[in-house]
Amino acid sequence: MTRTTTTHGRHRAARHHRWLLPSALVLVAGVLLSLLGTGGTYALWNAAASTRAATVKSGTATLTVGQLSAMNTTVIGPGSSTVGSFTVKNTGTVPLSLRVTTTATTVSSAGTTDAVVLGAQTLKTTGVASASACRAGLGGTSGPLASFDTGSGWSTLAAGASSTACVEVALAQNAPQSVAGAVTSFTLTVTGTQVAP
Repeated sequence: MTRTTTTHGRHRAARHHRWLLPSALVLVAGVLLSLLGTGGTYALWNAAASTRAATVKSGTATLTVGQLSAMNTTVIGPGSSTVGSFTVKNTGTVPLSLRVTTTATTVSSAGTTDAVVLGAQTLKTTGVASASACRAGLGGTSGPLASFDTGSGWSTLAAGASSTACVEVALAQNAPQSVAGAVTSFTLTVTGTQVAP
């Protein structure tokens, strides 16, 4: 007969917590690094003071644009043009950078499409000293009537100042016969953007 011996241990070996020491070291190092990162000294004294009350007022950016004059009754043919002028006043309190764009066009009484009529016309604009100085052939920004755009910074207008713009609309020398008798109406929009100080 075989005898089986069973042993029962009453004493267990002590567990070694190998992860405890490295974790504690990492925690201590983290705290030290965060304290070093803040810099400065830690004192119990503290002081604060305030300035006197101040008021800040924002400026305004507003424009007044006059009617485009002297173009409504002029008839032009191929290679000729008509001129008109309008005034712009900066009624705000900040200097403005001006931009002029065509924002609407209407064609009537034409024997062809609007695109053909508008494609035969060019618009030019430039600043002048007065309305009487506006005449054909002046330099300035030029482009197709339907999509005219001077781009930003066309002119700068100080707060309270006024300016006069001369506008010339020309019909191309090679304009087709189909545009004869067409009537074109257009709207120019002047945009003012505050000049950075």
